Amino acid sequence: MNLAAAYEEKRDYIRMRVETPLTLTLDNRTISCKCVDLSGTGMCIESSETLAVGDEAVAFLPSYQNQFEPLNACIRIKRIMEDGDVNYYGAEIIELLG
Repeated sequence: MNLAAAYEEKRDYIRMRVETPLTLTLDNRTISCKCVDLSGTGMCIESSETLAVGDEAVAFLPSYQNQFEPLNACIRIKRIMEDGDVNYYGAEIIELLG
């Protein structure tokens, strides 16, 4: 049996691998990091900066194509995964900003 054929997406939105620069604004800090993947309700963020579960920030994901608007959203950190000096954060998109 083919694994791809047997796989059933468990999420409402699929995750798209984007691997692109992301800027977070948290309180009076601006943090440069990377958006690893993105879905309709959240994102995975890679950063060497320390964030905490429950932190809320404004995430800005620029667009490199004229046909797409940049993403500007309020996010909340839901999970933390550490890998050496790099942290991966599971974040929920709580509001899309204009």
